[in-house]
Amino acid sequence: MLSFVRTFRQAQRSTGPKSQIGEFRVLQLTQSKGSGSGPMKKRGKLKFKEVPPPRYLRMSTDQDWTNVWPTATTFKQSVVPLPITQGYVSSDNENKGLPVEKYANAELMKIPNFLHLTPNHIKKHCAAIKKYCTPWPEELNSDEACEYYLPIEITTYDYLNSTPSIRDSRARVVKFQFKLTQLEFDEHARDKFVRLAGQKYNADKDELTLIADKCPYRKQNYDYAQYLLTALYFESWKTENWEKDRTKNDWQTYYWDKSPSRTRLLDILKASEKDPKSVLDDNKKLIERYRASISRVQDEGVENELKNLTDYKNDVLMLYNLKL
Repeated sequence: MLSFVRTFRQAQRSTGPKSQIGEFRVLQLTQSKGSGSGPMKKRGKLKFKEVPPPRYLRMSTDQDWTNVWPTATTFKQSVVPLPITQGYVSSDNENKGLPVEKYANAELMKIPNFLHLTPNHIKKHCAAIKKYCTPWPEELNSDEACEYYLPIEITTYDYLNSTPSIRDSRARVVKFQFKLTQLEFDEHARDKFVRLAGQKYNADKDELTLIADKCPYRKQNYDYAQYLLTALYFESWKTENWEKDRTKNDWQTYYWDKSPSRTRLLDILKASEKDPKSVLDDNKKLIERYRASISRVQDEGVENELKNLTDYKNDVLMLYNLKL
């Protein structure tokens, strides 16, 4: 205790005269105004650099735009040398009814732009990916060849929206289109295939259209459309027991080979001295015309009735070598 009192008194003597506030000196964290050194000293006048003009005013007219705007980015008014306007025009605003210019225009920055997809950009993109592409097959030199080697036309859609999400529910839809002539059928299989397809089959174009949109993703709908096409084809080749009991009234189209018309024609030809088979071979073209004309009369009904009946009459007269 005595040593502590002695040390405290020695500290009082070393501090010098007592200050006005107390026995300890005042700690000054900053220099006084009168001192000429330290952080409070007088500073000279600030020198501001001259602001250069916008970049689009210094651009040359023959510059390569692909280097100026190489990728997709937000609109920058200082780079685009075009008088673009965007925004609501009102007579009460400061522009006095004039369109809002590109400077400090937030509307131009909100929307996506296609300044990175100019023809020169696309040429550069194609040149860059050309080494990964294969040449076009020489066999596919016409639409008919493409339809023969690539019979199924698959259609999908992609959508671009200015939204936080890049997904669009409409992009899941997959459409298959092809002609039935590209598939191998007999009369029974084709008739059953058309019946199973229902309204998806277009008889005028002989084309089937399958649209898959039940699943949430495009790949799932694509797989489902392939499965549906495969199931339709192989199911059409199956013959159930009840299908053997079909009558003429159950035919979807007129089959001349199974009709009484063919039987009557053979009976008439048998009445001649010649062999019926040789007569059929000798008059093959006339018989085919007769077959086509009577099939049109039976299938089309009242549609083009006058023309079909006239063709049928002429074919009958030519087939039996009759005169009006």
